[in-house]
Amino acid sequence: MTRRSLRIGDITIAVDCDETFAIVDPSIRFLVPSDTSPDVTLNVRRGAPAAPQGELIFDSGGVWRLHRNGDRNVYSFHSPAFTADPYKTAEFDAGYTRGEVVVQHGVDPLEYPLDELLVGAILGAGHGVELHGVGIVHEGRGYLFVGQSGAGKTTTARLWLAEQPSVTVLSDDRIIVRKSGDGYRMYGTPWHGEAEICAASDAPLHAIFLLEQAAKSEVFPLDESEAVARLFGCAFPLFYRAESIAFTILFLAEIAERELVRRLAFTRDATAVRAVFAAS
Repeated sequence: MTRRSLRIGDITIAVDCDETFAIVDPSIRFLVPSDTSPDVTLNVRRGAPAAPQGELIFDSGGVWRLHRNGDRNVYSFHSPAFTADPYKTAEFDAGYTRGEVVVQHGVDPLEYPLDELLVGAILGAGHGVELHGVGIVHEGRGYLFVGQSGAGKTTTARLWLAEQPSVTVLSDDRIIVRKSGDGYRMYGTPWHGEAEICAASDAPLHAIFLLEQAAKSEVFPLDESEAVARLFGCAFPLFYRAESIAFTILFLAEIAERELVRRLAFTRDATAVRAVFAAS
């Protein structure tokens, strides 16, 4: 068995598996030394997964479902492309500290969406939030631009790279935010958007801008309630767990209270970047 460890959102996942498995791009960018102390340890084996037992908690309507079997959380993955059904299962203890993955097909045992589901389960237990957004690091400051699909996240990433080539783009689609001391920190993820930009890096959160495409680039203040509502609409809480939803709302409310959230009406040119600097 070989151990491969990766860290996403300051959560270290140790994967114990044989040489038929590999962590592939873009997750390979998030690898850390294998002796790093893990938050989660996964044992991976090749084989035919058994049908999950227990109560069905959530059906994504897509590739995955979640069952609860006693105190175990069991994810099953299904695809018409494979005769095996499910083609992969992942079973975790109640605290998501240990798990077993059984794979019939595939090379990367954490292949999306399992990696995001695992990190999301840990964040949703009171450790942070994942947001639809592009994270930009400029001179050590983290700027987070949040919006639904089509709001202009990838456009924003490209604008900043064109105007400020030295910036680091943490992801052009999904960013993790966690508390850090008396402030907040934002982290890159491997779950990028159409520009396929991501980085295994992080930065102190300096400001959040809610994206709106407009005829002129301007920054506007937001009251706390609107900021929370709009951020929640771009968040990924565990919708099947009431306590996760409650935590996410409280977490976002605390951010809004710090007056970190503003609205960015922007055009697809350099004036959007200049508007952010003027407001910061």
